[in-house]
Amino acid sequence: MQNLGLIFVLLLFVNVVCGVETEVVEAVSVILGDSVTLQSEVTQIQRNDVFEWRFSGHRIAIINSDRNNKVQAEVTEKIRDNLQLDHQTGDLKIRNIRTADCGLYELDINSARGSSKKSFSISGVASDDTKVVLVMERDSVILPSGLSEIQREDQITWKFKDTLIAKINETAGIFSTYDDVLDGRFRYRLHLTNQTGSLIVTNVKPNISGLYEINISKSSSRYTMHKTFNVTSKEGESRQSATEGNSVTLLSGVPEIHSDDVIVWRSEHGDSIIAKIDRGKVLTTLDGADGRYSGTLELDSKTGSLTIRHIRTEHAGLYHLDITGQRRTIFKRFFISVCSQNWFRYVMVVIVVAVLLLVVIGAIAVIRCRQTQNGKYYKKLMY
Repeated sequence: MQNLGLIFVLLLFVNVVCGVETEVVEAVSVILGDSVTLQSEVTQIQRNDVFEWRFSGHRIAIINSDRNNKVQAEVTEKIRDNLQLDHQTGDLKIRNIRTADCGLYELDINSARGSSKKSFSISGVASDDTKVVLVMERDSVILPSGLSEIQREDQITWKFKDTLIAKINETAGIFSTYDDVLDGRFRYRLHLTNQTGSLIVTNVKPNISGLYEINISKSSSRYTMHKTFNVTSKEGESRQSATEGNSVTLLSGVPEIHSDDVIVWRSEHGDSIIAKIDRGKVLTTLDGADGRYSGTLELDSKTGSLTIRHIRTEHAGLYHLDITGQRRTIFKRFFISVCSQNWFRYVMVVIVVAVLLLVVIGAIAVIRCRQTQNGKYYKKLMY
């Protein structure tokens, strides 16, 4: 027993002297289509350092630093478009994760300080998250973080076209948006949700359309998660017209409500909420800021579409639909024009009179044409 204990101590001593770390495989779960950065935990590559990344046993990237501390990096040609190496730290970023990219990634670091090895097991999770977000101009958009709740060690950054626009560090008490970047185009338009860290962009215009990226890391982990959204603004809104006293249905455009969806209908009259479905369960219709919708609203429990019954001219105007959930974010805008019944009757009378005039004019034209033909016929008989 004493000999066994002595051997164990000697092996431990050899490992410490040689600088060899015990291998720990870190499990990384990534939503397919998202990106992830595997961290070397090195702040700066030193002279004569060699970093080698392998995937399923095959080398995919290597970094060499020569005596002059000149760093040379090489990525395997077949997957060059999917990989990005950080020349300063040796971190490996894998973009747009596919099923074929899942598996075991290994990093070997050899330097004058010793050798170390890190392993990451990446698994992909299917998701129907919408990466392309279409939003009407002047509407708002929510870009979901994918988190159900921010944890104390979470560190989150939001970027727009590589420019930092928001940051969350729960431990340090940082919860900030940077509205003055990029000539102030985001001023008063950025908001962070306290629970999930999702980003709300209000009053969307073409100059703030483009690629948004969220980066999520934990102080205890050796990787960073990335999710991107391509926000595109579109002019106009869906327009509908109705006659006073009839009904109008504003279609949500979704075949079925998800269990985690929150659906909100808003009216421009006081910008008030007039109807809501909370997580696919509780349906609520309200009377509006001045009671103009009392007894007129009806929600479809399956699709979230809104029907306004016995519509009146005071119901005309702009309506907003917000659908937010873990799997999708949808914003729509509708404009309703309403004709009064008196106006409708007047229009009908004008149409009827116009039709009668056309009939009379047509009849007169036919009679004159026949008279002309008869006159020519009698002249031929006389000659």
